[in-house]
Amino acid sequence: MALNPYAQGGWTNQNSSSRISGTVPQPSIFGALPYPNGPGQPSQASRLLTFRLTRYNPTILQSTVVDPNMRPCFSVRTDNPTPGFTVIHNAANQPRAIIEWARHPVVEIRDAVPKSSAAQWLALSADKSYRTMKALNKTFVWAKDGADICLYSAGLGEPEMYARMAREDDEVVLDLTAVAVQIGLLEVCITAAVLLQSGRKID
Repeated sequence: MALNPYAQGGWTNQNSSSRISGTVPQPSIFGALPYPNGPGQPSQASRLLTFRLTRYNPTILQSTVVDPNMRPCFSVRTDNPTPGFTVIHNAANQPRAIIEWARHPVVEIRDAVPKSSAAQWLALSADKSYRTMKALNKTFVWAKDGADICLYSAGLGEPEMYARMAREDDEVVLDLTAVAVQIGLLEVCITAAVLLQSGRKID
């Protein structure tokens, strides 16, 4: 049974449309509008790599990330060893991302996102229909697409989809394109998923 992923992330879900109105005065993210595949273009889904935040103990704040072959590749640990922090470690047990659960949560992702307020890093739009995200010196947009949340490039041209997030009963499914993994968005998307699906206030 799929659950609504927007309530945890602060989004409103007034309808199932994923299109952001062209009248929104945000030209820098106009390119986040989802477009259908053109004639002869392969479906994005056929080119996606699936990662799962699973094995909750008891929530996503204590969980394991498995790769497309179901092998553990990251761990999410909270209050261990330091209370008030969530640390995301890679398979070599190296810390790659840190979330400090202060009154206003703070996030830092090694080589991708400098220490930032979570509310600023995942800035919610005025109409609560999308979030902008800065990472790797680029701007991206998380926008609703039916029952999922998708990550798009920001800009004035046709957007490129990099990732898709869906919440299921006992896990969060992250589908990423090969390009997204190659440019370093995997750890970024995992951290965003932990923040948005944590059940904690980040705005």
